[in-house]
Amino acid sequence: MSKRGMRVDWKTAFQNHLTMLGDYWVGNADLHKMPLDPEEKRRFTARSKALKDQEAEIERTLVRANHVRATSKREDLVVDYCLVMQWLIKHQSTFILEERLENRQSVLRNQRLVSDALVPIVAKEEQEFERESGELAPLELRSRTYDRLAAVRYADLWWNRRNPQYPVVADDCTNYISQCLHAGGIRMWGNPIRSRGWWQQRTNWSFSWTVANALRWYLSKSEGVIGAVEKSSARELVPGDVICYDFEGDGHWNHNTMVTALDANGEPLVNAHTYDARHRSWAYRDSPAWTSKIQYKFFHIRDQT
Repeated sequence: MSKRGMRVDWKTAFQNHLTMLGDYWVGNADLHKMPLDPEEKRRFTARSKALKDQEAEIERTLVRANHVRATSKREDLVVDYCLVMQWLIKHQSTFILEERLENRQSVLRNQRLVSDALVPIVAKEEQEFERESGELAPLELRSRTYDRLAAVRYADLWWNRRNPQYPVVADDCTNYISQCLHAGGIRMWGNPIRSRGWWQQRTNWSFSWTVANALRWYLSKSEGVIGAVEKSSARELVPGDVICYDFEGDGHWNHNTMVTALDANGEPLVNAHTYDARHRSWAYRDSPAWTSKIQYKFFHIRDQT
């Protein structure tokens, strides 16, 4: 077979797999016939169960690959790509568009796709954050109005992109949430001490600006510039608020999201970076990081302080 014919064959096999992924969400494909590892199948099953529990269903789906790069490795062809997923979800009388991006890797052998998996993101936090300096932010900086609409607009504008006006970090979830809060009118303070306050200056920043664990603890600081109040449940939150995640339940907080919408039951839908997502169900039960020990913190950002 010619090299051109081989290229067509692997592309066909790869596209057929993407079609099956899309068909699965509307009930037209068998998950167990797809070359996914057990963890991937757990994620898909967890998402399907969550939709069923919410009495929601996917009406339409779009699945496509961006930035496809194929590399020959011995007898295999390794395909790295960005999976773009869009779901139009019907929940009672409302419709929600959920979107996600995932970096994935497929392996094809003899023009047959034999595996497809999420590429894990290794968190590279700059250091273990243990304690904020304890200094009080000046009262004039804590006195402000929070424009949660502006924060949500920013979250939706940049959910799948990176704003070049801000720091570039590998594990971007907290950097993104800090940007959203700043867009809502939260003012920076603490420069140049990295363990004080909440701030960034392009090439330098506080731990609370970019480190998930640090932001979670700074949100609990009543004398900080953010002005957050902890709530007991997700349903007490509104768009512009923040949810923090401790996936292993070990006291070290790994992830942060921003509430950008509510579903028909009043449950938050969130935007996030790292694995980029827009209007994702807040509980993250289909996340590769999810464990049965997961803990959450729910923070309402006060409209005025």
